[in-house]
Amino acid sequence: MVQIHIGPIRAQKGGELPLHFKENWSDIKRDGQHLGFVGLVEFSGKIGWTGESFLLRGRAEAEIEVECARCLKPNTIKIQSDILEEFLQTEHEVEHELLSEELEDADEWADEDVQWFSGSTIDLGEVVLENLLLAVPIKPLCSQDCPGLCPKCGHDLQQGDCGCEIEDINPGMEILRTLLDSD
Repeated sequence: MVQIHIGPIRAQKGGELPLHFKENWSDIKRDGQHLGFVGLVEFSGKIGWTGESFLLRGRAEAEIEVECARCLKPNTIKIQSDILEEFLQTEHEVEHELLSEELEDADEWADEDVQWFSGSTIDLGEVVLENLLLAVPIKPLCSQDCPGLCPKCGHDLQQGDCGCEIEDINPGMEILRTLLDSD
């Protein structure tokens, strides 16, 4: 996806490299499903060398097509994510596994917030993608006042009332209703 060469900042502690990229991710799939990115994904930020690790800071923005949680119509929403990720370099997988085991012994979750890479380039694409996907609302709506679908017949209530009579009563409370109706 997005490869960043870190050689120029590796020579000095505190060195930073400004980053800005725009990528077309409209064809990206995960687990065989199209993710629905529309237009360009944009990232602005910087990556810096601390002397021990590389820190990525920045903001990613994109538009993504999602289904409204109430009416099931496709809808394009804007998502954005502030990104702060740490990258550690490893020369060999064996070294990474040993270091991971040491960190795991010290703290069960210590390795969770660290991204690993080898060589002189870091692939930022997966990190940016994960952060953007976490920014997608759990229940996206086409509008805050979307009435959704009729639970009885499935009619789109944005197109008007369907005429179904909906009784919103808990079946366990039906006995109370019979008592009220007997008056």
